[in-house]
Amino acid sequence: MKKIAKIVVKKSEYQIDLNNFYDLSIPIDIDKKSPSFYDSNPLTINYYKDPTEKVWNTKDGAACNIPVIDLNIHCGSTHSECRSHITKEKLYISKIIKDSFIPSILISVEPSNDMAEETYHYDIEDEDLIITKKILREKIDSLKGTNINTVIIRTLPNIEAEIICRDYNKRKNPFFSNEAISYIKKLGVQNLVVDLPSIDKFDDGGLLGNHRIFWNLKEEPNNNTITELALIKNEVKDGYYLLSLNILNMNLDASPCRPLIYPILKKSQL
Repeated sequence: MKKIAKIVVKKSEYQIDLNNFYDLSIPIDIDKKSPSFYDSNPLTINYYKDPTEKVWNTKDGAACNIPVIDLNIHCGSTHSECRSHITKEKLYISKIIKDSFIPSILISVEPSNDMAEETYHYDIEDEDLIITKKILREKIDSLKGTNINTVIIRTLPNIEAEIICRDYNKRKNPFFSNEAISYIKKLGVQNLVVDLPSIDKFDDGGLLGNHRIFWNLKEEPNNNTITELALIKNEVKDGYYLLSLNILNMNLDASPCRPLIYPILKKSQL
């Protein structure tokens, strides 16, 4: 059954079906391996053991299940983060994300080792795959994107069965050129969602240079957010959506996130 809602964002009204959405998160699953980035075992789920050594698991005869999760948020789950990920501020992701629905554009890109005249702040190796400004501009221009608040990026090839459990310590992630991130920031993008564990190279000497560019740390720091380790299934078409970033109320630089995107049925100007 459809549940049509009218969402007003600034001077535009969007119609969406609240029962029709795509979930962009990787499930936290006790029976399956999570992706791993730096931390080789970022997720463990056990059951609470009380002082009498009783394990609170119904399979062991307990009255209820009390699972205990040990999660490395940045290295093993779909998560959203703010600039305090790399600064000394007490800035919390729960205070940064305020909008329930955010106009977004989804694009699919194929990273390349050909950077042409673009640059990165650390050494580039022959096997590195990079998302360049040229690649992004071609895709965004093809959708005639204007006034873009959020960009969701799916990298190709998109092998879903591998993404949900990929070990990025063995297979390094694609990343963005510095010009690509500067381009996104200059477009006015405030929320960047990627299916990668980082917008930077696995090892960039500890600089996290693209994060610094996107958060504008050299000038006036902003409240932009980055959502990493998203899972964007192949059935989801490129185009425009309303995004809902669903996070926990955590006073940390990051939180596990369940991004949901809703196809836009109708858009009108107010």
